[in-house]
Amino acid sequence: MSGPLSGQFSAQSNSSLLQMEWNNFEDPSEITSFSYRIQSNGDIVVEWTDADRKDTFSNEHLELKSGQIYTTEVHAVNGGGFTSSSVNSSLIVASDPPALTGVFYQILNSNSIFAVIKNSQHLVV
Repeated sequence: MSGPLSGQFSAQSNSSLLQMEWNNFEDPSEITSFSYRIQSNGDIVVEWTDADRKDTFSNEHLELKSGQIYTTEVHAVNGGGFTSSSVNSSLIVASDPPALTGVFYQILNSNSIFAVIKNSQHLVV
């Protein structure tokens, strides 16, 4: 799995769907299945789920919360029944619209500017 640079997370606005794709698992006895789980803040959102031999999953009807970071872990199972170490990738859900900061600028005419600053002071230039 490839992911964003260290310390950064991918972001999505959809709060009900999580999709993941992975690669680079290899085993001489063949990979027989993959499993994934989803966590957020140490809480399990989706328990380990069998993805068969697919290298992708799509989990719908979730209730993801805006501002939360969700981490998906994936591991492979080989022909001998042994489980690999997990790999993971994280994303942040950003489903809320941007907040209004209170900063407003308006050009009244070509000689003046009206500005409302965060602390509600008025300034005419």
